[in-house]
Amino acid sequence: MKVAIVVITAVLYALGKWITAFIPTPWGVGQLLVGVFLPGYMAVVADTFSVAAGAGLGTFVGDFFVQTNPTLSLIAGVPANFIAFLLFGWFVKKYKSWPSFVAASVIFVSLGNLIAAVLVYFFYGSTVGGVLPSSVIPGLTVFWNTTSIPAMLIGVPALIRGTRALEGRTRLLLDFPKWPSTIGTRGYATALGFALAYTAVGAAIFVLAPSSVSSAPGLAYFVVGALLVALFGSISSAVAGIGSRKKTQVA
Repeated sequence: MKVAIVVITAVLYALGKWITAFIPTPWGVGQLLVGVFLPGYMAVVADTFSVAAGAGLGTFVGDFFVQTNPTLSLIAGVPANFIAFLLFGWFVKKYKSWPSFVAASVIFVSLGNLIAAVLVYFFYGSTVGGVLPSSVIPGLTVFWNTTSIPAMLIGVPALIRGTRALEGRTRLLLDFPKWPSTIGTRGYATALGFALAYTAVGAAIFVLAPSSVSSAPGLAYFVVGALLVALFGSISSAVAGIGSRKKTQVA
């Protein structure tokens, strides 16, 4: 069962990376991380460790098929994704609320992107022999966050809504959340607070370390991403269409 979860997560993530690999990025390097919502969904509804392992494997397979540097993917992408989704899955299952999902998306996806950026920096310095400025670390983190965090907040609830009919019908997906469509003033404030924290950190990097990021059109991408995070971070538990439902007994 756990092996199946690893394989499903890896295949979904690899396909997600492959489908968007052709899209040019405003920075001229790297890939848009829209497909990150696929292992994000799996981390919410399936076994945490298996999903984390699948995310690490999936990012390597996806990078291999889009002809990026496989060694770099193995050194930076695999551990970053494994750690991020291991912590993300643990957190959303321990603290079962919509604000917790928003917090986990912002904190642990950012952490994974930061780990990947640090490892890319050291990889080029020690393996390739090139010299990268340390500003590449916040630059890459903001770049990856700009598409990955909005994708998580939009894509995961949409997938949960689309697959809720499977609840209780499969042993693979056993942790469908019960996020209410109305989360109350405190819940909205908490979710919006984490969304604004994401925006503040990214904006600070643009202001304090402008050499690390592209001012245009990267800034436009970031502004759009920040607006999506603020909007969907505070309201899209309703997108998931989640209420209490009686589970069908697994045969």
